[in-house]
Amino acid sequence: MYFCYIDDSGDSKTGSTMSVILVEDRHWSGLLAEWIAGRRKVHNEWGLGKNTEVHANKLFKGRGRFCDTEEQNDAFNDKARAAAARVLLNNLANYENFTLWNFGMATTRNHELYERVIAYIEEWATAQDTYVTVFYDGLQGFKHLLEDDEIEPSKIKEQWLLAGRNASVYRSVHRELDIKNRRVLEDVIMLDSKYNQLIQAADLAAYCCYHKHLQDHPEIWGRRNRALPNAARAHMALRGHWAEGSDNGMIWFG
Repeated sequence: MYFCYIDDSGDSKTGSTMSVILVEDRHWSGLLAEWIAGRRKVHNEWGLGKNTEVHANKLFKGRGRFCDTEEQNDAFNDKARAAAARVLLNNLANYENFTLWNFGMATTRNHELYERVIAYIEEWATAQDTYVTVFYDGLQGFKHLLEDDEIEPSKIKEQWLLAGRNASVYRSVHRELDIKNRRVLEDVIMLDSKYNQLIQAADLAAYCCYHKHLQDHPEIWGRRNRALPNAARAHMALRGHWAEGSDNGMIWFG
């Protein structure tokens, strides 16, 4: 069977993207080890904390404290942050045995794109005669409430409960699959990206893919947001894993 890690990016006013990292169970440890090796490289080079969440939006926009010391964090400028992202994605790309799909859709409702993504995975798994378990970033829409590490435990619990209730639209996508024949198993499993390395990898992939296509397709994404060239360049590190026939890595849904 396969493990599937999904995270999204995009603009709430124009559209959404989702990146899927799909890895067979026997290759899971190898893929994770390669990502962690990349984490080790950026730690040795810039002091990026080994257990610090690599949150793509904060990384590319120069927000947050990523490094072990104040001196390292002060030196972790835009150029260094972009280089760190490329190192991480290049290291991930070095591992051959995983699949990367990037999906885009002009919808402001993530669950609508998610439904199309799950249908795509279900069709693929049927053709491959295999099964898939899906993991998704569990705090959709709530991360901004949890940026303070000193937040009270009761508040964290409250927000997780609220996030769980709001995840019902994602669970329903799974439950609408035919139970007799379905290949995507169980409900979606919500994970906190702060504690899951491959969700962080999916987040970085989704963010960089979005900025590549924000740069290339203003007719789809509009001009409200500014494309970040450093993120668009980092997206190219994964080109060896793009779906055949994709638009620079993007599979578009109408």
